[in-house]
Amino acid sequence: MLLVLAACAEEDVTGQRSQQEIALDGGHQPTNSDPADSDAPDAEAAEQEEDDAAAEPDSETELQESAEGFEEIAERMEELPGRVEALVVEDGDVLLQWGRGEPAPLASVSKLYVLAALVEAVDAEDVEWMDELELTDELRSLPSGTLQDQADGYTTTVYDVAHRMVSISDNTGTDMLMALLGREAVEEAAEEFGHHDPELLRPFLSTRELFQLRWGVPELGQDWADMDGDTRLDVLDEVAEQELEITSEDTSRHDLDDAIDWYATAEDVAAVIQGLAARAEDHPEVGEILTANPGLVDEVEDAWWDSLAFKGGGLPGVVTGTWHAQSEDGTERTVVLMLSTDDTENIADHRAELFSLAVDALIASTDSEREDS
Repeated sequence: MLLVLAACAEEDVTGQRSQQEIALDGGHQPTNSDPADSDAPDAEAAEQEEDDAAAEPDSETELQESAEGFEEIAERMEELPGRVEALVVEDGDVLLQWGRGEPAPLASVSKLYVLAALVEAVDAEDVEWMDELELTDELRSLPSGTLQDQADGYTTTVYDVAHRMVSISDNTGTDMLMALLGREAVEEAAEEFGHHDPELLRPFLSTRELFQLRWGVPELGQDWADMDGDTRLDVLDEVAEQELEITSEDTSRHDLDDAIDWYATAEDVAAVIQGLAARAEDHPEVGEILTANPGLVDEVEDAWWDSLAFKGGGLPGVVTGTWHAQSEDGTERTVVLMLSTDDTENIADHRAELFSLAVDALIASTDSEREDS
């Protein structure tokens, strides 16, 4: 394992966190738009799903004790079962790097690449944030999210769908955007946003395809790891002909199958969230989307950052999360944590520990503190 520790600057970088909250009434709206511009029906408020980290820990999971500094963070990561990939970077300097440095399963952190493809399409003027999208049965996936519960023909805006995809990890919303943009556009965005080996993501699966390959029609996905790209695309054509007959109750947190997932290194994940944060300068909608759910399991007093972007994910035996904090003085810190483990029985505890360490990694060597300190 590789471990790099570096001291952060001790200068005062404290500041107040500012998270933009957008009402769900009429769908999520950009702050610079008039809600009356959208014809989207009312949407019910969403609960945070286990797939994407909520700001509050599970009621049955105890809040973890804080770690003091990067050395203790590394020691605690070593105690987690399975494989951990971690990276903490501030202004280009590596503060902590842990693991093999190899690609690992992403789960819903992969949705950042869909958002990246959307930003590219907006830049190319092929798509506008307030364009309407329509839900069809062919695009309906399983939770997390809320869009899967809407009726066939439900319409809402691109912005609303993208907001749900990131803030509550809406799977159906992800697939609606993929249908709009095209699989190849997402694959190209992965390359554009710094993935070291975009072939690892080809073909880029929709969430419905993943559910079908792993639980719906698993006979089609059983040799996925050994298939070449063309064969995989042929299989996905077969999957597209199958009805989605499973529900969330048919999936199990104990069904491990890392072969059918999206793969990237911690450096790849850092590159995409940093790239998206940079695009927020020209697209404030991106900033609103990324910062809607901060993904913190504990409140932070006198947070040094002014904005905090987040995307998390989870599949059986997989817990992932990435955070990107920025202050008005230009300081930026990115945290990437990815766990792959066979210990699915205690995955909630491992998730709580990993996300607790993320808070510690965000505030290590700063004047900010956790409220439980």
